[in-house]
Amino acid sequence: MHIWNRHRARSARLLALWAGIALALPLAGCLSSDGTSTPSAGQRPDPVMADFPVAYVKRPAPAAGAEAPDVRELLDFQPGGDLYLRTRASPSAPERNLTGEITGGKGDVRDLEPSFDGTKLIFSMRLAPSPGADPDDPPTWNIWEYDNTTQTLRRVIPSDLVAEEGHDLAPHYLPDGRIVFTSTRQRQSRAILLDEGKPQFAAQDESGDEPAFVLHVMNADGSGIHQISFNQSHDFDPSLLADGRIVFSRWDRAPGHDEISLYAMRPDGTDLELVYGAQSHDTGTDASTIQFLDPRMMENGHLLVRAQPFAAPDQGGDLWEIDVADFVENAQPTAPNTGVLSGPAQKPATANVVHTVDGPSPGGRFSSAFPLFDGSGRILVSWTQCRLLEGTRIVPCTDKKLGAVTAVTAPPLYGLWIYDPVKGTQLPVADPDPDGPVFAAAPRSQACGCQAARSTLSGPRARRRHRERLAP
Repeated sequence: MHIWNRHRARSARLLALWAGIALALPLAGCLSSDGTSTPSAGQRPDPVMADFPVAYVKRPAPAAGAEAPDVRELLDFQPGGDLYLRTRASPSAPERNLTGEITGGKGDVRDLEPSFDGTKLIFSMRLAPSPGADPDDPPTWNIWEYDNTTQTLRRVIPSDLVAEEGHDLAPHYLPDGRIVFTSTRQRQSRAILLDEGKPQFAAQDESGDEPAFVLHVMNADGSGIHQISFNQSHDFDPSLLADGRIVFSRWDRAPGHDEISLYAMRPDGTDLELVYGAQSHDTGTDASTIQFLDPRMMENGHLLVRAQPFAAPDQGGDLWEIDVADFVENAQPTAPNTGVLSGPAQKPATANVVHTVDGPSPGGRFSSAFPLFDGSGRILVSWTQCRLLEGTRIVPCTDKKLGAVTAVTAPPLYGLWIYDPVKGTQLPVADPDPDGPVFAAAPRSQACGCQAARSTLSGPRARRRHRERLAP
């Protein structure tokens, strides 16, 4: 489950959340007799955020016993995913399905993001094949936008022919109004082949499983599509650094390599560089191998990432914050800090004790997170509690039960929460539904964080301040 936090309200702010996979903190709640999550005493919806609408994506939970999806396979399609909007960031607020009339409950939605002014949401959506369609030529993933001021949906690329040139995922607004996204269309790579008199084709990733996704930019109206990265495998999960550069996860599958590290470049594709992680993958639980996914800038200048294996237990991992300004690896500082700093560069972003290996995780697991950028250090997370199976019963993860050799993890149950590192609380935004779909994808705010939570981040003045921080 994922959450995305967007911002808008009466003052044109929208809070959009991506609820990710995670397990509950002891302080966050307890398990009822049927294994569902209930808030602990005093764990009420955040009064500061409750006045803001919240957008999120819900996708069906994986079938029990299903093989964990691999993050290197980006064409994942889960029929039944839709975009929802709540009038308030509260479990009691009514929700509205924004995409159901188009998907018919058979399509899928993911990768939700808000605009800088909070009036629009951008996301990826894939429709189900129409009756009688060629099963070998299914619909592609397309980028769509929801305008909350007019309450209308539109596909960003209006032409059917152009939209179907490739799969488009993970859109993110740029400060100049353009959109960065990852795509299999490989615009410039194909043009190079044409210039050389060769047939145009979409290069496969280096594992040969699917076409390589690389970064592109386009105008707000879907015109001017231009490829800006040229990896032989996938470049994905783009977001923005404070200096205006795009930071993203890159799958390096060159001979002798198979890892996802963090890279950055300017929106025109120049100044590409490794930011972090090439030699820091064996830093998971018990020195297990992890990958660095979904980077997002935090207020303190660190990067918030989700650390998990390629195929993650419960489809989630741990949340880490990384000091990328002073380190290039967990124990390797930048040149100016050599001999001054020793690390580690990365540390848990929450108090949860999260395991990145198979089996129960005492603090649960996260599938996504979004820094609120409201001065509080809070993070909007998608989170599921640690739950165990005893026969047909679901029970909480007590120390005694976790210590049993026969401990078996129950299926994850995700909800939306706000984690406050200062107060040590985790407050519910949207409760998990044990009988229905789980929250899946959701957006993040453009201005290096979510502007939605506080009035200090609303209005033209604050938006101008964010754009100035993001200027190249």
